[in-house]
Amino acid sequence: FTEMPTDNFVESSFWNFDALFQPQQHPARDQHDTFFLQDPAEAPELPAGYTAKVKKVHSQGGYGSQGYKYEWRLEEARRNLLRTHTTSASARVLYQLARQEKFSPVKYFSIDRVFRNESLDATHLAEFHQVEGVVADRGLTLGHLMGTLRQFFTKLGITQLRFKPAYNPYTEPSMEVFSYHKGLKKWVEVGNSGVFRP
Repeated sequence: FTEMPTDNFVESSFWNFDALFQPQQHPARDQHDTFFLQDPAEAPELPAGYTAKVKKVHSQGGYGSQGYKYEWRLEEARRNLLRTHTTSASARVLYQLARQEKFSPVKYFSIDRVFRNESLDATHLAEFHQVEGVVADRGLTLGHLMGTLRQFFTKLGITQLRFKPAYNPYTEPSMEVFSYHKGLKKWVEVGNSGVFRP
């Protein structure tokens, strides 16, 4: 695995949400869940050709999707925020990978801070570290993903795992990973995953 660049805590809504096909009216984009910036309030520029493609998939569909059938707004995509996940870094890396002349398989990882406007409790903080991994190759399946996750968590000493189907706008299929927490005496979500959509 190669470490992907994650040195931007401030991210545009485009890379944090839009490029990951999260609709602009989604509740997670609300100020109750996201820390939006006032200065600078907007990203200076977005990749024009790719932004147009993302807009089209949101509003009209494409790549097997019907889209969300709404008027996608550039102003919303340009809003700056404290990133809510490092998947925005994965979106940037996948964009760069897609621009290469010749595809070659890659494995990326990151470990970095993310920020959520959360109510604090035993399992939620406003700032925490997220571990992210991306494997890009042809012919990969959900079984490959589950095996990689099982090996990863086992190396951390977490062996009691459950996989549960989930929904992410940017992956299909998607699944959450749970582990039994002896101290809390309950199953706790330790990961989210999926196969990136085209």
